Amino acid sequence: MTRMIATIAVGAVIALATGLAMNMPAQAQSGAVASAIAAGTVGEQADGYLGIAGSVGADVKAEVESINIKRRAAYTGLASKRGVTVQDVAAATGCQTLSSRVKPGQAYRIGGGAWQTKGAGAIALPSYCATAN
Repeated sequence: MTRMIATIAVGAVIALATGLAMNMPAQAQSGAVASAIAAGTVGEQADGYLGIAGSVGADVKAEVESINIKRRAAYTGLASKRGVTVQDVAAATGCQTLSSRVKPGQAYRIGGGAWQTKGAGAIALPSYCATAN
């Protein structure tokens, strides 16, 4: 997967960073999800999707699912154009999002690990992100 992420990083992460990654936070900026992100009960994951980090209502869960469906559709389209897997595109986007879009105080998760709250420093990214930065 590291090799594939590197391939995507060269050509696609730039597009993801300026396109998908920039639009994803905007998709998440409805009142309920934006509040949940600010409260740390919804956060970004290294796999390129939003996740539930705490207790949220059914409306927030449904909206997170809807956002993730839209993300997967965008990842699928880009994966098809680039000749890579959807998982690789999602992971490349996750790397970019974790490194540049998660703000201090917001929740994030690496792999299947515990949810963490971003401090003032940089997030320690998964090893496969090293070539994408």
